Amino acid sequence: MYQSLHRLAEVSGKCSLFINKKLFFLSCLCAGLMAVPTTIDVIGSLLFHKALTCSTELVEFLQVVVLFGGLGYVHDKRAHVYVEMILDKMSEKWRPAFRLAFIGAAAVLFMIMAWQLFLTGLDRFASGEVSYDLQIPEYIFVLFAALGTLAAVVSFLSDIIGEIASLLEKKALPELLFGLAFLAVIVSAPWWIASLPFAADKLLLGAFCMAAMLTLLLLGMPIGVAMLLMGFVGLLVAFPTPRPALALLGSAPYTTGATYLYSVVPMFILMGELAMYSGISRDLFNTANMWLGRLPGGLAVATVSGCAGFAAVSGDSMATAVTMSSVALPEMRAKNYDPGFSCATLAAGGTLGILIPPSTGFIFYSLVTEVSIGKLFVAGIVPGLLLAALFILVVLIFASRYPELAPRGQVYSWPEKMKSLTGVLPMILLITLVLGGILFGFFSPNQGGAVGAVGTLVFAMCRRRISWENFKKALISTAFVTSKMMLILVGVGVLGNFFAATRLPFSLAELVAELGASHFTMFVAIVVAYIILGCMMNVIPMVLLTLPAIYPSIEAIGFDGVWFGVVCVVLMEMGQITPPVGINVFAISSAAGDVPMARIFRHIVPYFLAMMLLVFLLYLFPGLATWLPGLLF
Repeated sequence: MYQSLHRLAEVSGKCSLFINKKLFFLSCLCAGLMAVPTTIDVIGSLLFHKALTCSTELVEFLQVVVLFGGLGYVHDKRAHVYVEMILDKMSEKWRPAFRLAFIGAAAVLFMIMAWQLFLTGLDRFASGEVSYDLQIPEYIFVLFAALGTLAAVVSFLSDIIGEIASLLEKKALPELLFGLAFLAVIVSAPWWIASLPFAADKLLLGAFCMAAMLTLLLLGMPIGVAMLLMGFVGLLVAFPTPRPALALLGSAPYTTGATYLYSVVPMFILMGELAMYSGISRDLFNTANMWLGRLPGGLAVATVSGCAGFAAVSGDSMATAVTMSSVALPEMRAKNYDPGFSCATLAAGGTLGILIPPSTGFIFYSLVTEVSIGKLFVAGIVPGLLLAALFILVVLIFASRYPELAPRGQVYSWPEKMKSLTGVLPMILLITLVLGGILFGFFSPNQGGAVGAVGTLVFAMCRRRISWENFKKALISTAFVTSKMMLILVGVGVLGNFFAATRLPFSLAELVAELGASHFTMFVAIVVAYIILGCMMNVIPMVLLTLPAIYPSIEAIGFDGVWFGVVCVVLMEMGQITPPVGINVFAISSAAGDVPMARIFRHIVPYFLAMMLLVFLLYLFPGLATWLPGLLF
């Protein structure tokens, strides 16, 4: 029987992949086009005082295609964001059982969502609703959202058949029955939760659903799915009829995709991807090496400096670490650097990618808390440079004390040093244009991201640095990452509506305020909590998961939102280099090929302590984060 199921899973998987590849092609195409109308709008406004009034609508419609065109493909590639803590450590029999339950629950949830989106599309068709500027019927894009969601369901069903076949092949009948029973518990959650004695108390209901969601997350359910699921289940229980929850499931996902504010995410992701594939990292490293390579541990100092420079165009931690590793690791190997120390320096240097602006961490923090992106970008400059300086200090101390870890580099002449600047000067000007334009109000963060993406592409093309294949890879990566992250934003939206109905975050804020604990006590508690969370999940999911619930408490304590954004991002970045997740360490270890992670983690400790020092410097001297925004805004 399992052989027949395997064949069925294989056939359905091929059909699913065929459909989802076609939709994902549209997603990639739209990801590349998104920056164009915004850039034209900026150029028209600044040079000709004539804006492209339809640019916002164009971007919103394109973003809907990016999000929903990629949903099924992301699942086909098993690339949903989840907590890699328990599920990956399960036995070969139990892992399929849990995946069966999680994928089955996602299939049911997405079926309902696809149906509700379809009904919403029909309603808009019947009403003749069109967009304001372009007069395009909106039902077209709502129905595309329904189609993309349905394509994801097909992918889920194919995976379910495969997991059942896998369990039957391994004769794991108890595990199969457990998976089906667990699926039944999840699917029937609205009914059995409603029967609990505290279900009528919305505050307790909110706390229970939050605990249930955290349990599902720790067990390995994709983060976006878990947030969407428990938000929807909670709304079903909170209201006497299912109509509000169903209506929200038919509108919130599309609204999230069609929110112009969120377009800042794919814009800056595209800028970073184009920068990575156009070889900018090599220019930055070579320039830093010529100027700093003669210092103790000169190549490691140049690596940190190169990471800081690449962070200004990437905005992502792992991308910064991996991209710089391709350039720096071979050089450090050739100069007999200790492999563990080299990899640890790269992993730590990568964390600058999400602190030095433009930063995806600050972008998502802003989307959740509504703190100004411009202020957050400015606030990250001084702490980001200070952290880079602390990392360099770590290198200098260890290289001076243990020269065998990191020998000095060669000496370059002044003409060679000056010539090296020509490779990075155009990019420095572009970064200055993007950040300066945002800070001084010439354009919004969304427009800045578009200008940065188009400017990076033009820079790469003028210097013949990017091939057609690498350009396609940049678009694929942009669409892929955007679809993954925006699914989490969809979950945040539905979960946020549930939290608003229960008033759980605000009740927690009132409780925290009434405790009367000192600012320092609360600060230490936050630091410890985020360090622990950082050991379990990545930065962006952590931002989107925790902030909707705790940010009202942060405000109630009296912490400044901009300052806390910097502290929050630094704390979350620690998780990128700490076990057991330590995604930067995993990535660098994989890139190096022959350096055990344990050896890298041993050399990570001084960099971790440097980050802790920065956190407490931010507490003692909050002006490190707030002075520059106060000066410019």
